[in-house]
Amino acid sequence: MSDTHEQAAHDSVPELKQRIQELEAQLRVCRQMSMEGGQRGSLERQLIETTRMQQAILDSANFTIISTRADGVIQTLNAGALKELGYQPEEVIGKATPALIHDPEEVARRAKELSIELGRPVAPGFEAFVAKARLGQVDENEWTYIRKNGTRFTVLLSVTALRDEQGNITGFLGVGSNITERKQIERAREETEARLKAILDNTPAVVFMKDLHGRYLLVNKRWAKLFHTTPEETVGKFDHDIFPPDMAHAFRENDAKVAEAGVPMQMEEVAPHEDGPHTYLSVKFPLRDATGAVHAVGGVATDITEQKKFVRALEQSEERFKLAVRGTNDGIWDWDIRTGEVFFSPHWKSMVGYEDDEIENNFSSFEKLLHPDDHDRVMAVLNGYLNSRTPRYAVEFRFRHKDGSWRWILARGRALRDESGKPYRMAGSHTDVTERKHDEEELRQARHAAEAANSAKSVFLANMSHEIRTPMNGVIGMSELLLGTKLDDAQQQYLEMLKQSADSLLELLNDILDFSKIEAGKMELESHEFDLSTIVTETVQAMSVRAYQKRLVLLHHISPDVPPRLIGDDGRLRQILINLIGNAIKFTHKGGVTIEVGVESGTADLLMLHFKINDTGIGIAGDMHERIFEAFTQAESSTTRRYGGTGLGLAICRDLVELMHGRIWVESQPNVGSTFHFTAAFGRTSGISIRPVSPRVEPVVTAHASMKLLVVEDGHVNQLVSARMLEKRGHLVTLASSGEEALDFFKSESFDAILMDVQMPGMNGLEATARIRHIEQTQGGHVPIIAMTANAMKGDRELCLAAGMDDYISKPLRSTELYQVVEQFALRAPLPPPARVPVKSEPVPVRAPVEGPPFDAVAFRESAGDDKLMRKLIAIFPEDSQKYLRKAEKALAAGKAQPLYEAAHSLKGMLGVYAAPRALRLSSELCEYAHAGDLKGAQIMYDQLKRECALIAEALGGFDPVI
Repeated sequence: MSDTHEQAAHDSVPELKQRIQELEAQLRVCRQMSMEGGQRGSLERQLIETTRMQQAILDSANFTIISTRADGVIQTLNAGALKELGYQPEEVIGKATPALIHDPEEVARRAKELSIELGRPVAPGFEAFVAKARLGQVDENEWTYIRKNGTRFTVLLSVTALRDEQGNITGFLGVGSNITERKQIERAREETEARLKAILDNTPAVVFMKDLHGRYLLVNKRWAKLFHTTPEETVGKFDHDIFPPDMAHAFRENDAKVAEAGVPMQMEEVAPHEDGPHTYLSVKFPLRDATGAVHAVGGVATDITEQKKFVRALEQSEERFKLAVRGTNDGIWDWDIRTGEVFFSPHWKSMVGYEDDEIENNFSSFEKLLHPDDHDRVMAVLNGYLNSRTPRYAVEFRFRHKDGSWRWILARGRALRDESGKPYRMAGSHTDVTERKHDEEELRQARHAAEAANSAKSVFLANMSHEIRTPMNGVIGMSELLLGTKLDDAQQQYLEMLKQSADSLLELLNDILDFSKIEAGKMELESHEFDLSTIVTETVQAMSVRAYQKRLVLLHHISPDVPPRLIGDDGRLRQILINLIGNAIKFTHKGGVTIEVGVESGTADLLMLHFKINDTGIGIAGDMHERIFEAFTQAESSTTRRYGGTGLGLAICRDLVELMHGRIWVESQPNVGSTFHFTAAFGRTSGISIRPVSPRVEPVVTAHASMKLLVVEDGHVNQLVSARMLEKRGHLVTLASSGEEALDFFKSESFDAILMDVQMPGMNGLEATARIRHIEQTQGGHVPIIAMTANAMKGDRELCLAAGMDDYISKPLRSTELYQVVEQFALRAPLPPPARVPVKSEPVPVRAPVEGPPFDAVAFRESAGDDKLMRKLIAIFPEDSQKYLRKAEKALAAGKAQPLYEAAHSLKGMLGVYAAPRALRLSSELCEYAHAGDLKGAQIMYDQLKRECALIAEALGGFDPVI
């Protein structure tokens, strides 16, 4: 239904109601007269005729007409209502109220509104339709009708009360007009207006409309914002109300031109702005009414101030560029992208050997000179820039010279783009870089040669490491063995000097190898969880003997805000600390050395720690504070002669710290002391502590189990050293001189572990290991194989483990390290022996455990360094150990895990000096239980540790340091 028809229908509702009321009045008169009995036949015919007329009027109306009794029961419906609602007369007349066709929620809302409006409660039922009609008011509202099939439509419903001659209400009449289509049209119009408003308000352009007198009819938000007003305040005003007179006059003249010409026009106009006048590109157009007459002027304006500045700047730049080109050797090109024409400067052409008239000025000339192998790459770079995928155009390629040679060219350029960003012009330069490319090739070849030389140096160092470490293994090993025998004072002194010299040589070798690996970029850090307090404490304990010998105080402090467990390379951290603390002790003659650890900064995942090593030593001159971190450099030339050293230690520390994403520096004054600082980054742990699965309740083992070992070594000295060390420990040793012999022994006997030299003539250790593992795959079983090698370069350990070996030990062999690596496999449950074909061999006797002391005398002697210190350590052990044990017992009784952890940790650091591996292991496990808060398990560990400490005290009491 159109708006016109709906309005007409709406206007006819009162007339229809009046006509219906007149007919009802006639009906009442006819019924009255009929009841009085006069002219009965004539009146009845008139009554019937009136009723028919009433029904005809109701049915012919394009409305839904419903009348009810005073109590709300439907009395009549016209044909329009029945058709719209889908009911039959007998379904509703006399049986239902209008609530049947209404939404209950809508009725309830209307009742609530009427209650407020009328000031009295209106029930949410029939009364919501007729409350105002009862008062003689016309009640016209929009309602939702619900058809029989459940569908809905909107009506404009007018409700009127029907009254008799006395004014009593006899019923109600509701006339409804279906306005669904009108509502849809209104919503569509509102949506269209909203979209148009959104477009106008969000466009970056200025939009306006004025009548022919210059009065503003519409402006968008952009217009209002620019001129510090609102659209509502602007409508109705003129230009001279807003702008300076000269600008307002210019706007008015341009508007008049457009209105007079009756066609759109484009022009530049100037408007005020906060930073001065801005130039706008305005498009103004006439607006016409239904008759075609111009009745207003509209406009869209875009600020082109920056664009005009850019054009002016570009013009100036081009002028400067032209001046600069005259004094340069670059070739210039200017490409019209739309036509394909290119200007090539005379020098551009001469760079490739051509005269000005020998090359056509088009893009195809450029493509023809490109090297075939460079063509696609250059085109991809060019198109990427033109399509705005890359911010700049710069590319190197080969260009064919007229003489047939190829010249290397560096091309650079810049494009001009229109308002849409589409490029229409591009200009740039060509630079001949042939000589530079030749230099780069020579540099590349030189770098390759340097890398080859560095690789050869690494191989040389690996070989030299093997060659030097092999005889050193004999020197150090035999020294350790002799120190364990009965010697007179002179022999003891000579052997100790011999061993110290060998140790110094090994330290020098290790420094050179570490420096070489770092220099070659082959040093990689490990990453695993570790206990920082343990690392610092154990390092300090290891250095305490040297400090004690010089009567120096050695203290350390870790800030409480440093987490106990971190992720990183604890081995390299220990190396840095040993170097810096060792230097501090070496260069300090009185006073002491302190180590401090604190938090520098941190994130959720990383923590930057700050380490300080303070000493009261000789100090360092200011001009040497940076140089001492350079390789082979010391604070003064006399230092090397007086104190020894290679000058590599601090250089290695610097490189290791940098690998840990930190830095190292020194603060020092001569004769006052020094503070070495370094920072290092470590990962944070998840906060979950690693703890033993369950406490071991078996009694303490007081001696290690004897093992049957196969030592595979081609060098006689190394055979002798390793065999004597292991036999002295109580192990049974079988020697093999080659990989072939090792296989024969493996096939004929059972061993608890095999120590395998890696580099041997014939079948080397890696090949022998592979053969053994192959046999085990078919026959079952697994014998631990420990690699022994004098190589110390990066990747050696990984190579051995990848070959199937279980662990790795570097030569020269140290007894303590050797026992630790070998005897870890004695704790494993033995695997069932593989089924083998019987061979002729002597039966292996069952070995009984070999009892030994609870501490390693050789390692203890090596740690103490001299008899006097050893006696002092023996004397103080009972008192110191009992002190920490009492603290631990007190913490257990109080149920406090943190004091227990501190006491166990202190005891663990002390035990490391005495080379007591079982006690050290028990104290470590006690630390773990305390850290995890498992006091029940800690009690079991404490009881075992207490017994082990008693065994150590007893053994130390009968130990003679001189023997």
